[in-house]
Amino acid sequence: MGSEGEPSAKRGAPKGRKNTIHFVNAQPASESERLNNKKLVRAHVGQWISNQTKDRIAASAAGLTSVVDPPPLALSDEKPHLEAQAIVEVDPDEPCLPSDSPSSTLASDSPPSSHDSPVSSISSASRHVVPIFTKAPRPQSEPPSLAIVPSQATAPSPTNDIFYQQQCDDEDEGLYADSSESDALSPPSFGDYIEVVGAGSLDPFRAYPAHIDPELIQLSDDYCISCLWPGLTPGPSGTNMQSWFPLGVSDPVLFTAFLFGSLSHMRVQALKGWIPRHSFRPRQQRLLEHVEMETVRLVSREMSNLSRAICDAMIWSVVCMAHNKAEDDVTGLPDIPFTAPMRRLQWLDVYGCLRPNPIHIGGLIQMVNLRGGIEKIELPGLASVISFSDVVTSSTFLLHPVFPWMPLEPSRKNMTMQELLRYADTDVDRYYAQHQHLGLPRSIAEVLCAMNTYTNLVEQAQMGGYDLCLLADQRSAVHYSLLCLPSATLNQTDSTNNQPPHLQPQHIIYEAIRLACLIYSVGIVLPIPPQSSPIMKLAKFLRDVLSIPDFPSLWTNPQAQVALLWVLTLGGIAATHTPHHSWYIDRLRRVVQHHNITSYNHLTRYLAMLAWYPIACDKPGLELWFAIERVYQG
Repeated sequence: MGSEGEPSAKRGAPKGRKNTIHFVNAQPASESERLNNKKLVRAHVGQWISNQTKDRIAASAAGLTSVVDPPPLALSDEKPHLEAQAIVEVDPDEPCLPSDSPSSTLASDSPPSSHDSPVSSISSASRHVVPIFTKAPRPQSEPPSLAIVPSQATAPSPTNDIFYQQQCDDEDEGLYADSSESDALSPPSFGDYIEVVGAGSLDPFRAYPAHIDPELIQLSDDYCISCLWPGLTPGPSGTNMQSWFPLGVSDPVLFTAFLFGSLSHMRVQALKGWIPRHSFRPRQQRLLEHVEMETVRLVSREMSNLSRAICDAMIWSVVCMAHNKAEDDVTGLPDIPFTAPMRRLQWLDVYGCLRPNPIHIGGLIQMVNLRGGIEKIELPGLASVISFSDVVTSSTFLLHPVFPWMPLEPSRKNMTMQELLRYADTDVDRYYAQHQHLGLPRSIAEVLCAMNTYTNLVEQAQMGGYDLCLLADQRSAVHYSLLCLPSATLNQTDSTNNQPPHLQPQHIIYEAIRLACLIYSVGIVLPIPPQSSPIMKLAKFLRDVLSIPDFPSLWTNPQAQVALLWVLTLGGIAATHTPHHSWYIDRLRRVVQHHNITSYNHLTRYLAMLAWYPIACDKPGLELWFAIERVYQG
C-alpha cells in the first residue's frame, strides 16, 4: 500500500479520493459506538458497490466492456485476488468512500495473497480481526458477489490447518481459536445474514458459528445433505432438512453436534470400506475428536438454563452425542450369523457399530420428559429420529422402549401394526391359532405374523419400486411391538421361603418363544451389527430358560414340539460364536432324532410354521445342520 502522501493518480485512483485508513473498533465500548460502526461499514459497502456500477456503465458506454468484468485498476501489474475472508479498511474522514489502494482491487486470475486483501477493518484497541466482507465461490464469468457477515460469527479463512488458529501474543491461550462463553452459547441472529444457502454452496459466505476450517465444514454439510440425512429419514428427509440445516447454522451447539455426527458417520463408513478410505483422513479424525469434546462442553454449559436445555436444538445435540463416537472399534468382531437384508436402512449398519452411550441416553430421556413427552417435539423429523434411537438402544440393552413409537411419516402415527403391514385377524387365526392352544397370549401370534409379513415385503422392496419410508416404518413397528412384550417372571423368588415361584408350563414356553423371536428380529428384521447386537446374550438367556427342569407335559404337545425345534434352531444359530453352541447342537440333535427328521429341508418345513426367511437363515441353518450330522457320524 502506498503512503498517504503519494499522488492518487499514481495509484490509479480517481482524483479527490484519499488513501487514508479508517479504523473500526471490533469491541465497541458502548451500544452507540457499535451502531455507528455498523452504519460506517454499511455506508462504505454501498458506496463501493455504487462506484463499481458507475465504472461498469461508463466502460460499457465507451465500448470497453467484455463478457467478464475486468478488475479495478491496481498499483502494479500484479492482479490481487479477494480472499475468502477479506478485511475492510475504512477512512475516518470519508466514511462513504472505499479506499482505492491496491488492496481494494478485485481480480480473478491471481492466487490469494495476504498482502492483496481488500479494504480492512482493524480495531486499534484489539488484536481480533473482524471480517466485514466475504466473497462467495463463483464461476469466472460471474461478477463478484459480496455479503455482510456479522462480527459475532467470525468466518475463518481456509488454511492448511484443521482449525482456524488465531494469532495472539499470549502463550497461555489455547491452540485453537475459541470465542467467549456468551458468543459460544448464544445463537447468532438469523436475520443478520444475507443468505445461508446459495451460489452453488451450502453456506457461500461461510458464516459458520465455529472457528473451524470452512473447507472441512463444507465437506460435513455436503455429506449431511446428500448422504446422511436422506438415509436416516427416507421419504420426508427433504422436509426435515429444510428445518435442520437452518437451525444448525443458527445454533452453535447444534452446529458442532451436527459436525460431530457427520464426521463420526463418515469415519465408520470409511473404516468399514463402504466409502473410499481416503475419504476420511487423519485431518478429519483430529477434528472429530475435537468436536466430540466441544459438543459435550457446550451441551453441559447449556444445562443450567432449563428453557434452553429442553429446546429442539439441544435435544438434537444430545441425540448426536448418544449415537456417535470418535474412537470406537468398529472392526474385529465376528459377523452376525444371519445374512439379513436391509442392513443399511436408516443407517442401522453405521449406528449399530457404535454402541449407544447410556449416560447420554439417560440425559436424552430426562430432557424429553421435561419437554412434556416425545409428542411435544416440534422440529420436523426429530421425534421419529428419537423413536428410532429408542428402538436401537432398547434392542442393544434388551429393555422395553421408553417412548411411544413415532413413524417417519406423521400420517401413520395412529395406525395399528395390522393396518401398517396390511394383514388381518384372519391371517393370525389361520396360521398361528395353534400356539394359543398352548396358553400363549395372542400378542405372540401377532408378532410372528407381523415378522413373516415384513419379510415378504422385504422381497418386494428388493425387486425395486417399494417405498423405503414405509418399509422403515413397518420394520420399526414390528420390532417395537416385540420389545413391548412383557417377560415371564422366571427369576423371581418367594419372599417367605426363598424358593422359586410356581411356574405354569405355558410361562416357560412363552418366555422361550419370546426370546427366540428377539433373536430372529435382531438378526433379520432389525439386523443390529455385532458391536451392539444382543444376540449372544439372548442365546445364553434362552439356554437358561430351556434348562429349567421339565414339567411332565411341557414339550409333549405337538405344537410345543414344533416350537421347540424352532427355538433350539434359532438359539443354536445365535450361539455360533459362544460356548453354548455345543449345548444347542446336542439338544437339537435329540429332538431331530425323536421326530425322525433326516434332512435340512425336512427340518425347515417345521421351522416355516413359525417364522423362517430362507435368504437370511439358510446359510447359518445349514451350518448348524452339518454340525448335527458330524455328531451323528461321531
